[in-house]
Amino acid sequence: MSTLRRAASLSLLLLAATGLQADVLNSVVLRVNDRIATLYDYQQQRQDAMREVASRNDLSAEDRRRMLAQLPELVFRNLYEQLLLESRADQLGIVVPQQQVDAYIADMRERMQLASDEDLKNALAQSGLTLELLRVQVRENIRLQEVRGREIRPRIQIDEQDLRRYYSANREQFRLPEQLQVREVVVLESSSLSLEERHALADRIRSEVAAGKPFADVIAEPAAQGLTSNVVDFGWISKGDLDPNLEGAIWILHAGTVSTPVEGRGGLHVLEVVDRSESHIPPFGEVAEQIQQREQNRLYREEIPKYLKELEERSLIVADPPAEAAGFRRLLTTAPEGEEFLEPSAAETATQDVPQEPAVAGEPAQHLPPGMLPEAKPITDTPPPTPPPPSAS
Repeated sequence: MSTLRRAASLSLLLLAATGLQADVLNSVVLRVNDRIATLYDYQQQRQDAMREVASRNDLSAEDRRRMLAQLPELVFRNLYEQLLLESRADQLGIVVPQQQVDAYIADMRERMQLASDEDLKNALAQSGLTLELLRVQVRENIRLQEVRGREIRPRIQIDEQDLRRYYSANREQFRLPEQLQVREVVVLESSSLSLEERHALADRIRSEVAAGKPFADVIAEPAAQGLTSNVVDFGWISKGDLDPNLEGAIWILHAGTVSTPVEGRGGLHVLEVVDRSESHIPPFGEVAEQIQQREQNRLYREEIPKYLKELEERSLIVADPPAEAAGFRRLLTTAPEGEEFLEPSAAETATQDVPQEPAVAGEPAQHLPPGMLPEAKPITDTPPPTPPPPSAS
């Protein structure tokens, strides 16, 4: 066979292989009514989830192995539930105005402390995203929020008597620890004073503050000279919040008293206990909103699998998952991890739960274990691009 014929034959084989690869990637692995997901969609979301797990430093080797083993089924379940909700959004005719998407992204940019859209584009690029793709994701996530807000929220009703019963049965859950309101001044080790002079200054500060002179007035002159820090207000602290040496000096004090100078980081610390709060259980009125949010979240987690089951029963579904995700259905009755009750304002304003990092743009995939947050890729009804054929040079 001539060199030219061999080259031509090789090119045909490569083209055939490329076409076969594209056909495989374009194969539909899931259909819910008029919505489909391809093998390419599944693989993309699985890869995103794998990268997220691999990037976590808080996982042991065993936890990472366990997560990765379960990940295919979790990702496919996430796809399944996403398509159910997207199809329902189609049926409800939910349309998201461009202004709503723009407001969401503007709020995201502000929270990320980015000065311009160009800065946002650069930040997104580091995670393999574009502003255009982000807009698609945000619009779809708002639609899904709207579905939940319309159809799940009305099922969750809690009256005040329910909240009071919960409070009565679980009072110890709301106990607050003993706390101190503390502020301090440090006689700086880096100052020009000798050790004896630093101790003398610290003792003078302590005596004057203990006599009732305001902290700020006492240290105004030495602070201006660079001998002390300014007054540092710690606010309310609990045990374990400060260095053990400092804690040992203040937890024995009453409100309105000052510690003896304590050697610590940076110099001699003079601490004042402004107020003291003993361990106590707050009254119902102070925790009612907390209880309501907790109970709404609990009921929401119970309700959403039921709702998804209802959608499933009313939908045309064809599922052909890859072998590693074949057991995804056993997870469908499991309450999603981390998904919270959707307040009406979230669906109306689309500015709630704005991501802090571009890697999880839009609403994170809520049905994965905590920390496994792949990008919420939109499901496409179009095939992935076919790779170009190699040149037959």
